[in-house]
Amino acid sequence: MAELTGLQAGTPVVGGGGDQASSAVGNGIVEAGIVSCTLGTSGVVFAHMEKVAYDAAGRVHTFCHAVRDKWHVMGVTQAAGLSLQWFRNQLAPERSTTRLPPKPRSRRPAAQGLFWLPYLMGERTPHLDATARGGWIGLTARHTRADLIRAVIEGVSYSQRDCLDIIEALGVPATSVRASGGGSRSAFWRQLLAGILNKRVVTLETQEGSAYGAALLALAGTGEYASVPEVCRAGHPRNRVSLSERRRRAFYEKARRVYQALYPALKPVYTQIAAL
Repeated sequence: MAELTGLQAGTPVVGGGGDQASSAVGNGIVEAGIVSCTLGTSGVVFAHMEKVAYDAAGRVHTFCHAVRDKWHVMGVTQAAGLSLQWFRNQLAPERSTTRLPPKPRSRRPAAQGLFWLPYLMGERTPHLDATARGGWIGLTARHTRADLIRAVIEGVSYSQRDCLDIIEALGVPATSVRASGGGSRSAFWRQLLAGILNKRVVTLETQEGSAYGAALLALAGTGEYASVPEVCRAGHPRNRVSLSERRRRAFYEKARRVYQALYPALKPVYTQIAAL
């Protein structure tokens, strides 16, 4: 094998994991109670499971974890950061994506009654529906570009809350959420996410995700540490903690019920659009 690969003879080879499982190791999601929320092109809520459990409707996905004899479950929003990237490309090409989110505490929540449905690529969780379509609902003449942007970020966050709710309904505890991906770099998005998820949101010092997780798996696999949880405890210094105001959490619970009513109301229309 050394001759075939060009690697030095005796180089250790360690079984790793897929992208999401490795990313979870990189975020320390290897023990009960800690959940990750990765805000990349798609948005993924990922949880460790001690015992296997499945959602009968197939809204979230259960797999073997990269931790020996453990499992993980995840829910996926197809167009998380993609929603913001699409907005930037089509409606604000003069601005970078990182400059789109407003500052924390800017403007009142719920974008003056405007809601974004992040179904630019159909949807996986909680609606396994390739015909679902995105869009703003509640648009009026008073809304500004800032409201459109805020609605996009809120809509993606509501969808991630849907993922978390299904995971918790399987009996998986979620005491805190570790945020990663491009969206987590925004202080505004982190604070908003804490309010909508109604959880303590933590970001870690490293944001390398899957690559960092693969390195930690290699450390455990070569015997530098006794287990994956042990190397994760050693290798995950915490960074920022985002908490939301109590009054905003209560508001988002009310607004989220409006968001959740929109897909069932529009589903028959999506079918008609697909038929066109």
